[in-house]
Amino acid sequence: MLKASEIVVLFWKVGYIFPNPEDRRNLKNRRKMLYVVLAMFLFFPAIYTPTADAQDEEMLFVMAYGSDIGELNPLLWRSERSHWYDMLVYDTLLSYDDNLDLIPWLAEDYTVSSDGLTITFDIREGVTWHDGTPLTADDVAFTFEYIRDAPSDVNWWSIMQDLTSATAVGNTVTCVFSVLYSFALDNLGEIYILPEHIWSTGTGALDTRWNDHTDVEAHVGSGPFMYVARVPDEYTELDRFADWWGTDNPNVGQLPNIEKVRIDVVLGQDARILAMRSGAADTERYEVFGAYVNEILTAPELQLVTGVASQWDYVWGFNLTVAGLDDVDVRTAMSLAIDRAELINIGRLGFGTATTSAIPDVFYPGLAHADGVFPENVTLANEILDAAGYVDNDADGVRNFPGAPGTPELEFDILTLSWDDISVSTGTGIKLQMQDIGIKINNMVTDDGPMYDAIYTGEYEMYTMAHGYTPIPDFVWWRCHSDNIYEWGDNVFHLDNATVDTIMDDYVASTPATLAANARLAQLAVLQNLPYVPLYLSDDTHALRAEWVNWTAPAGGPFTAYNPRAMVFMYDDTFGETTPPPTGGTDFVLILGIGAGALLVGIVVTYFIVRKK
Repeated sequence: MLKASEIVVLFWKVGYIFPNPEDRRNLKNRRKMLYVVLAMFLFFPAIYTPTADAQDEEMLFVMAYGSDIGELNPLLWRSERSHWYDMLVYDTLLSYDDNLDLIPWLAEDYTVSSDGLTITFDIREGVTWHDGTPLTADDVAFTFEYIRDAPSDVNWWSIMQDLTSATAVGNTVTCVFSVLYSFALDNLGEIYILPEHIWSTGTGALDTRWNDHTDVEAHVGSGPFMYVARVPDEYTELDRFADWWGTDNPNVGQLPNIEKVRIDVVLGQDARILAMRSGAADTERYEVFGAYVNEILTAPELQLVTGVASQWDYVWGFNLTVAGLDDVDVRTAMSLAIDRAELINIGRLGFGTATTSAIPDVFYPGLAHADGVFPENVTLANEILDAAGYVDNDADGVRNFPGAPGTPELEFDILTLSWDDISVSTGTGIKLQMQDIGIKINNMVTDDGPMYDAIYTGEYEMYTMAHGYTPIPDFVWWRCHSDNIYEWGDNVFHLDNATVDTIMDDYVASTPATLAANARLAQLAVLQNLPYVPLYLSDDTHALRAEWVNWTAPAGGPFTAYNPRAMVFMYDDTFGETTPPPTGGTDFVLILGIGAGALLVGIVVTYFIVRKK
C-alpha cells in the first residue's frame, strides 16, 4: 500500500511521462494538478491510509543505550551493554530461573563427576545457526578450546587453562579439568557458543572481523535474535530468529513475542526519558535514579520496575601501587569513614541496598558471613591515621604524609563515569565523607572510554562505579588474585599478596562441604587487605513503557545479561490494537466515500480546464 509521500512522488513523476508534448512543456499545469491531488490526501486521509490490519507491523522493542556497544566479540565484552547484546544473539549451555538456579538452555542435561573434574553436557538436537548451518556438539567443544588457546585477556581464559580436553561424541560434550574448580559448571554454562564453521579459520579470538559491523557472517549466533545491521554510535538492529529452538525447551516453550530489537544510542538521561515517553524507545539499558524516579512514577505512559536489587554493585576501588593507597592503614581509615546510608541517599536518593561484605547476602545468602562485614567508624578512622603519622602538619585541613611540615598531602583523584549519574553523585558523597578524616578527594568526571582504559591499564588512583554481579560468586577470585593483574584483567587494584592468592585458590577449589567456610575466609581477605570497598547495590528502578508486560525479574532485574527469558516472554499488550469503527449515528465512512468521489470529479474537471488554458 502506497503512503501519501510515495503517491505524491508518483504523481510528480507521472507529469514527466505524459505522452502529449504540450503537457510535457507545461510544467506549471502539472504542478497545479499535483496540488489538487495533494489536497485530496491531506483532507481525506482515510482514502490512502491503510488500517492497522492492512499494515505490515512488527512487534518492535527499542532499548536506549547511554553510549554505544563497546564490543561485538562475545568473548571480549567489557560492559553490560555489550553483554546484553551478546545474550540476544548467542546461546549459552545453561541459564537461570527467577531464583537464580541453573536451568538447561542449549544443553538439555548435564552431569558432574564425583571428583568434580569431569563435566558432561547433552547438547540439544535440531538447533541451527542463524545462517541455517546445524549447531552440534562439535561447535561447543570448539568454543571451549578456542577460548583456552586465545590471548589471556579473553573472558573465561583463566578457567580454561585448566581444561585438559573438550571432546564431542554424538550430541555429547565431555570436559575434563586438571584441577577442581568450585564453579566450573556455572562458568561453562554461561559461555557463548561460537560457530566452528565460521571461526575455525582466521586469526583467533582477536580476529578483526568481530569489529566489522558490515560483515553479517561474523555475527552469526544461534540465539533468539539475529544480527541484521548496525551503524556505530547510532543503532544496532536485530530480528527474531524464526528457527530458534526455544519452542522445544520446557523452560521456554516458545519463540520470542518480540519480532525486532533495536538498540539506539541516546545521549543524556533527559533525552532517553523523552524517547520513552514519546514511544521512540521502550526502555533504557540502566536504571533511572534520583529525581527521574519521581518523573517516571508520574508519567502515565511509563512504568517503574521496583522491589528488586539490581546487579550493579557500586564499589570504591584503589590502585595499590599509588603512594598513600599502598598503605593499608590509609585504606582502612577511608573504609571506616564511609557512611553507606548517606551515600545511598546522595547517589540514589534512597533507592539502594547497602553491601557490607565482599559477598553480599542480597545475591548470595548462603555464602555471606558476618565476619566479612565492613564496619563504619569515623572516630576510629581518625585514630588510625593519627597513629600512622598522617597528620595535618601545615594546618590547612588536609592531612600530610608522615614527616616534617611540607610533606605531600593525602590528596587523590577519584574517577567517576560521566554518563552514570550514580557514579558521579557517589564520588561526590565520598569526597564529602573523606573531609571528616582530613583526606582530599577530587571528583574527576570522565567519559567511559578513557575511564575504562585508565582503570584496566593501571593509570589511575581511585574510582567508583558499578562492576555488576552475575549469579556466580567467583568474582572475588577474579578481582583479588594476582593471576588477574594484566591489562584488562579484573584485578585492577594490583593486589599482589601470596596469602590472599592461597585463600582465593582454596575458595574456588572448594567441595560443596567446604565452600561456605572458604567463602568466609575470602570475605575476610578482602576486608583485611582492602583492594576495594563495597558500597551498595543500586535498586533496579528501570523505566519501561507501560504497555510491556510479562517480563521476568530475578535478582538483578529484567534486563540483566543472564536473563534471556525476559526478552522471550515479554510483549506489548497493545500490539495490533486498532481504533474500532463508530457504531450508530452518522455514517462517516459513507460521508468520506461521497466526499472522495466528489473530489475525484473535481480533479478530472480541473485537469480539463488546465488543458484548455
